[in-house]
Amino acid sequence: MARKFVSLFLLSNLLLLTCEHGNGVRETTDQHQWRMPHMDHMEDPKLGYLTINDLHVGKTITIHVPTRDPSSLPHFLTREEADSIPFSVEEFPNLLQLFSISQHSPQAKAIKNTLDVCESKPILEVKFCATSLESMVDSVRAIFGSQAAFKALSTTSFTKSDTLLQNYTFLEVKEVSTSMTVACHDLPYPYAVFFCHDLGDTKVFEILVGGEHGERATAFFICHMDTSSFTPDHIAFRVLGIKPGTSPVCHYIFPQGLLWVQS
Repeated sequence: MARKFVSLFLLSNLLLLTCEHGNGVRETTDQHQWRMPHMDHMEDPKLGYLTINDLHVGKTITIHVPTRDPSSLPHFLTREEADSIPFSVEEFPNLLQLFSISQHSPQAKAIKNTLDVCESKPILEVKFCATSLESMVDSVRAIFGSQAAFKALSTTSFTKSDTLLQNYTFLEVKEVSTSMTVACHDLPYPYAVFFCHDLGDTKVFEILVGGEHGERATAFFICHMDTSSFTPDHIAFRVLGIKPGTSPVCHYIFPQGLLWVQS
């Protein structure tokens, strides 16, 4: 049942949509000073790349932890609202008109990039873009299987510090039991859009971290157990000094990201 699978983060977005933006896309997009979120893909150098042997109490790493004001995030539309809006590169000019966005603005470029990502063909992984909470849950269920139990995990935000890049120490480390994992990354768009993909052979770790200024938060790390398909020039190999296929690569998941795990 969907209520078992939805994290507090997803519920808060859904409630914000229902309570503050219940009349649909116009209220969300007319104020098109929407925040362009960071997509926590593996190419970001601030993800705190580690080997699996580094995931132990006392380890200190430097990571980028953006603070998150829920009111500044793009909100989910209902499935009906999202399905009523074109979502394709072919419709890009019409979308700019709909959202009242200038063709040469940073927002226009971000929209185009998001559409390109969502329409790109997968090479090895199973992937999809979700434009509503309902479509995300249904797509994750299709990957895990209709009878499988699953849940969403999300790194908690660090709200007490204005320092975005600082040292954090591992205070507690535990592995999350899961047989399959789907990661969802928020993409820049006037309303909530997530790029999701099946991570294949991975392990998930839940880590209590402490910041330099006394903050504590629960952070999730993904370990890619088989890196043989990664490109040799991948930044993780440069950071860790390893070669493809020789060691698992682990990295931090930003608070905006979601991990769906089969429980």
